[in-house]
Amino acid sequence: MWVTGSFVLALNSAKSFESVRSIRLGAIVDEQDPIGPAAIEDMKRVHSAAPAAIVFEGGRCVWLSGDAARGKFESIDGRSLDATAFSTFDTASLHAATGAPDIRFDLVNGESSSRCRGSEAATEIVVEIEGEADGRTENSRSTLEFKHGTASLTGLSIVLLLASVLGLNDRVPARPGLYLPELLSDSKWFLDELRSAGATISEDSK
Repeated sequence: MWVTGSFVLALNSAKSFESVRSIRLGAIVDEQDPIGPAAIEDMKRVHSAAPAAIVFEGGRCVWLSGDAARGKFESIDGRSLDATAFSTFDTASLHAATGAPDIRFDLVNGESSSRCRGSEAATEIVVEIEGEADGRTENSRSTLEFKHGTASLTGLSIVLLLASVLGLNDRVPARPGLYLPELLSDSKWFLDELRSAGATISEDSK
């Protein structure tokens, strides 16, 4: 569920583009993150059940495994880290929402930028987008850092999504039905709530 933050961050950044060519998402789960044994066991179970990762390449859904799943990820502090493609509903949701033909999510389990700076472990998300804006090719890089742990970010995301379902964020309550949870909230409202809870979010375009 913590990856919902990456979807919302990407969706909010994509609003500044007329069309989106590619979306690269990356996340670091710090080795010292107080994630808890149940969450770690569940992550291992998911990876063993679905060892291939889903990405979009040239508008086609592709499953990656082995060497093809290996990638690179630039952390908030500029380190180039070895990463592995990670399957998440965010990939399909972003393709549906933006039409971007190339989308990939990479995951790193290692030292976060926060800990490299001598601070506590933090969950770290980076979103890089390339697309067209005002007739020119533009790039954006957005980052989210949350120092209260992956489990806390998961819990906060659940609370915000439930608030959206119930209409507690000044929106109409969701009608009965089946929804992807990350599609229920306004992206700006969601990010503002994350900031209020201690997340550091930056958005840069060039």
